[in-house]
Amino acid sequence: MTYSTVPAPQKKISATAIVIGLLVIAIVIVAATLGTKVRSLNGRVAKAQTGLTQAQDQTAKLQTQLDEAKAGTPKLQAQLDEAKAAAAKLQAQLDEAKAGMAALQTQLAAGKTGATTLQAQLDEAKAGAVTLQTQLDEAKAGSGALQTLADNAKVESTQLRAQLKDTQLHASDLQAKLDQAQSEIAKPQPKAKR
Repeated sequence: MTYSTVPAPQKKISATAIVIGLLVIAIVIVAATLGTKVRSLNGRVAKAQTGLTQAQDQTAKLQTQLDEAKAGTPKLQAQLDEAKAAAAKLQAQLDEAKAGMAALQTQLAAGKTGATTLQAQLDEAKAGAVTLQTQLDEAKAGSGALQTLADNAKVESTQLRAQLKDTQLHASDLQAKLDQAQSEIAKPQPKAKR
């Protein structure tokens, strides 16, 4: 028997070959699709890796900034405390200034009242000065009259002194005459003859 007379297995091989060919084509298509997907995924992975690297770099920078901020926090807290203390001190000074301004306002009001009182006293003093000036003028006029009277009194005094002197001289003469008369009376008188 010869194998060349059996044609049926060739058809099976052809069908198998077709199936295998179709499978190979399908595998190639699937492989091409998968390759495209793998390349796309590789691109995405590369982008993701780049993004991850950038994110890590950014995280490192942020961590450094955070560490610096943490290190600077006590200093900033101290500065904040100093600023609060300075603000409290300034508030106290402001309160003192307000109290001083209120006291000055009170003093100003009292000063205005005092100024009004002083003005009234000044007006009274001016009126009193006018009255005193009038009295002084009257006193000057009276002084002139008194001076005239004094001058007249001096003249009269001079005249009275002259009269007193004359009277004293006359009294001395009279005293001398009286003394003489008394001495004559005291002399013994001669007895009258009988």
